[in-house]
Amino acid sequence: MSTANPSPESPKAPFPGGTCILSPDRCHQTLRRMACQILERNDEEKRILLAGVRHGGEGVADRLAHELKRLSPELVVEVTHIMLDKSNPSAHAVHIGVDMAPWAQGVVVVVDDVAHTGRTLLHALRPFLDTSFLRLQVAVLVDRAHKTHPIHPDYVGLSLATTLQEHIEVVQSEGSFSVWLL
Repeated sequence: MSTANPSPESPKAPFPGGTCILSPDRCHQTLRRMACQILERNDEEKRILLAGVRHGGEGVADRLAHELKRLSPELVVEVTHIMLDKSNPSAHAVHIGVDMAPWAQGVVVVVDDVAHTGRTLLHALRPFLDTSFLRLQVAVLVDRAHKTHPIHPDYVGLSLATTLQEHIEVVQSEGSFSVWLL
């Protein structure tokens, strides 16, 4: 797991008083490493579905798909989105942007930008529980150490212990990411 060392190429702070903990270059390296790990754990597979949680995870899923295709051009990588109300996920239905039937007995990776308590990811997994997959995995760019729900990502870009008062912000700009501690 990575450690949070601000790098010298840190971009200009989009947040007053924020600290860049992953620059765009470091995020790119981190996403490439995560893609390698996904390939290693699924080396016999011909297809992988990346399901990004809307408003954060879908951009990370797109970047992971790009890296997976670059590393393994013969691999079929499909990206879809998971729509849920992050502020009150148990009150509303969770929707997936693709039919799950063709993915039965396949590999699905649910992707989000930040795992805080695990609540969002727990609810994002709900629609997948009615289908039998070969593997159902979770990937996050940043995993915070405040789990109140039993979600432990299979792939983690950066594991970060923060206080409950601190906030992590993932900024996407022109196809690249940076991660900020606020």
